[in-house]
Amino acid sequence: MTTTENQRLDRLNELMGVQSVELAPGLIRLRQEVGPRFHDHRGRTVLGSIGVLADNVPGRAIGNAVPEGTQVVLSQVVAAVAGPLPATGTIEATGNAVRIDGAAGIGLATGDMRGPDGEVLVALQSRGMVVTREAANAEAVLRGDALPVEAAEPVAGAAELADRTGLGIVEDIAGGALARGPLAGLLGMGLPEVARGLVVGEFAPRDWMSNPLGSIQGGVLISAADLVMGLAAQTLTAPGQGYEPLDLRIDFVRSPAADGPPIRAEAEVLRAGRRLALIESRLVDPSGRLLARAAGSVQLR
Repeated sequence: MTTTENQRLDRLNELMGVQSVELAPGLIRLRQEVGPRFHDHRGRTVLGSIGVLADNVPGRAIGNAVPEGTQVVLSQVVAAVAGPLPATGTIEATGNAVRIDGAAGIGLATGDMRGPDGEVLVALQSRGMVVTREAANAEAVLRGDALPVEAAEPVAGAAELADRTGLGIVEDIAGGALARGPLAGLLGMGLPEVARGLVVGEFAPRDWMSNPLGSIQGGVLISAADLVMGLAAQTLTAPGQGYEPLDLRIDFVRSPAADGPPIRAEAEVLRAGRRLALIESRLVDPSGRLLARAAGSVQLR
């Protein structure tokens, strides 16, 4: 049986402007309006701007195909950017369950995100583990009041970014001399450490980040990892040089509690050539325990 047109999603998705279009066993179609609320400090839509959507598609496709009474916890999401993401407009996302291995308790799904003209912007792949964990926060997340939409923080002006090294820009964001942008503001991300090829961000879990299981939704971790990896790439750039993330693979190791301690997001450039940088990110708790690991490549141009 297929459900269409705006079946209510949880409050986190509603906060991010994600809407349900179609839902069936092993299939999900969602859409999200992107715009200034989710831009980075340059005023651009990045993968982190649609991190919650990337977690849902194709992750929810697996969840729709598992037996009643079970839940799906994602273990990995891979996103490959096929083209520039629009600054504004509607992104349509589709996820399909490829295979559910009931004996092993593992599901695999694929998906894509398409722009207003129907062109593929992001290709997705997701692996999930089928669990019987109790949905401890389901009542608040699925049926609670809508979350308030906070005013977006400003972006840095073009004149403020012109003729400056990327390292100088990121250092000024860390010091508060430049706007950190709406996406970092939404996460509450600060930058306690910045150097060439290295950026450390820190943010505190907040109630709105919770999924029905009571942990931080994986898309929030995708957004945090993408944000610091992009800034690490920017520290390599010369005046007038830009950067564009090409892909991200994230492995979820532990589920951080939505009421837990601050999370540290460490991004380090492993290798940088003239046109391509390989970057790794680790999300850890205050004791250094690994929560998620991400890797990606960024084009320098």
